[in-house]
Amino acid sequence: MKISMIAIDSAEHITELACELGRQGHEVTIHTRREAPGKRRSTLANGVHIDYLAAGPEAPVDNVIPHVGEFADRLTARFAEQRPDVVHAHGWASGLAAASSAENFPLVQSYGKLSAHSRAGDRATLARLERALGRTAQASIVGCLQDKDELVRLGVPRSRIRVVPQGVDTGEFSERGPAYPTGRRKRLVMVHGPAPETGAGAVVQALSRIPGAELVVAGGPPQEDLEFDADANRLRMLAKEHGVDDRLILLGQVPRKQMPKLLRSADLVLALPEYDPYGTVALEAMSCGVPVAAVASGGYADLVIDNVTGILLRPCGSGQLAARLRTLFADPVHLEALGIAAADRTRSRNSWSRIAAETAALYESVTDQLVAA
Repeated sequence: MKISMIAIDSAEHITELACELGRQGHEVTIHTRREAPGKRRSTLANGVHIDYLAAGPEAPVDNVIPHVGEFADRLTARFAEQRPDVVHAHGWASGLAAASSAENFPLVQSYGKLSAHSRAGDRATLARLERALGRTAQASIVGCLQDKDELVRLGVPRSRIRVVPQGVDTGEFSERGPAYPTGRRKRLVMVHGPAPETGAGAVVQALSRIPGAELVVAGGPPQEDLEFDADANRLRMLAKEHGVDDRLILLGQVPRKQMPKLLRSADLVLALPEYDPYGTVALEAMSCGVPVAAVASGGYADLVIDNVTGILLRPCGSGQLAARLRTLFADPVHLEALGIAAADRTRSRNSWSRIAAETAALYESVTDQLVAA
């Protein structure tokens, strides 16, 4: 099958899916906007290519919307040269371009974070776009059941919506491999940075009631810039107020290749942002055999089986959070069992080979539907 993937603003988040589809025998071309002079086409893997289309300046831009029309024109020309069997748009901006360029091709739409959970932009306008794209595409892909319900609420037919969770490289993120050094303390790890919306402040407050535990926070600015970061300084002051500043470790940005080592060093990984459609942090930790405590929403609610592969948290105060974490740490056998079950679940449900096969099956389904029509 010849697959065209549209990612106007960034191709990085779909390369693993594309490469696995290539390994399964499909021909994949990722169409993205050219952000550097001279870039035309590159090869990712056997049968997988990236096509860089000129649309706007050959440089990164903060807003791709003014360039969607030009990008769509370039796409139309490409499709005239080489007809794909199916077009898969990633993100609503890519969907706008694809909808006007792929009128005669089966169209699959993925959304990422829906407008209902967005803090930026005109949410009403975005919701109308999501509804229009969902009604135009032969199928929509979302990362969790909560987003499926949200699209149905917007008026997208339920029969056209498929939940396909995020995949994980179970070879890179595995129980086996090196880990960051640890001491005698139980280690809590968070990787969304020190900003208030990550929930790091609540964990710092809870830490004062969890003796013998430390909190490692990755993410945010590079480590050398942490002393100038308002969120990092706010978290340090909070830790000092609660007498746990010696048990708070701020790492700043952690290179992607180092993330498995960090996760393996944890006794428990905390995923507390208000919403994540894919629950990537929880997924990668689980794949490393590390149990997670995550908010009961979005992708986390689908990934984590409460008290089987981790624990799901409802809104609560720092005292209740501390009590739950103390209970976990007081039963190391149960904690280890959670990690074992977590790794088993991700290997069976979230390997890229399975996610790609599910996605390809959807492609086949919408292609057959268009032929039948």
